[in-house]
Amino acid sequence: MPLIVCHSPKGGEGNSFVAAGLAQGLSLLGRDVVALDMTAADGLKSYFGLAPDQSLPDLEEEVIDQLTVGGVGLRSGWRAAHQPDFAEALRAGDLPFDGETVFVADVASTDTGLAQVLRRRARLHVCTLTPTAMSLAQLPRINPARALGEPERTTFVLNQLDETRRFARHAALFLRELLGDKLIAQIHRDEAVNEAVGMLQTLARYAPASAALADMERLVIAVDGLCAGEAADETVRAAPRAAKNEAA
Repeated sequence: MPLIVCHSPKGGEGNSFVAAGLAQGLSLLGRDVVALDMTAADGLKSYFGLAPDQSLPDLEEEVIDQLTVGGVGLRSGWRAAHQPDFAEALRAGDLPFDGETVFVADVASTDTGLAQVLRRRARLHVCTLTPTAMSLAQLPRINPARALGEPERTTFVLNQLDETRRFARHAALFLRELLGDKLIAQIHRDEAVNEAVGMLQTLARYAPASAALADMERLVIAVDGLCAGEAADETVRAAPRAAKNEAA
């Protein structure tokens, strides 16, 4: 079950943008992808060129014609995730995600309980930060020292980087030293991101030469490689258990 959880410690970091970009990029690599909007804001669809009044089918809803944009299926997981039995089902391993489909979940910064439950079942957790004082102030909440070794494979992305700004440059340097290879990508600030949303277009269609889009493509390759590596590790870990069960 390839689940990728996108969750940031505070709002305004560009978490939905990163989630959308990952889903779109993984689809271009030939993966079967579903993007899950698990936020009340319902903003993930904006990065797929959809209008604000366009509703997404519910995660648990049976649909004949799935809503897809650029090969990515779009679902709303807000209602399902806040059902009383959702967390219990996840803890029991009864997952609403199956097969080889990659699910990219956009989780609101304030929904830490949901994020925590999902991370336990995720192949990768992508935490988006920005080079700002407010974002750096959230680091104690993340506890990077713990995250560097935690089994759910937490990784970090530095978004909205403007290297013409001194604080941003210093913040980027600090995060690279602190996080090491856990900081898997940096995405430069690009007005084309907002402009594409305003024009109801995907970034790739509106600004194919966008610097942010090029950075996103590098992030996608990094995430795809990490997920493949984690899948191999899971197979190795499962082998002794399978042999033990057969012997019993």
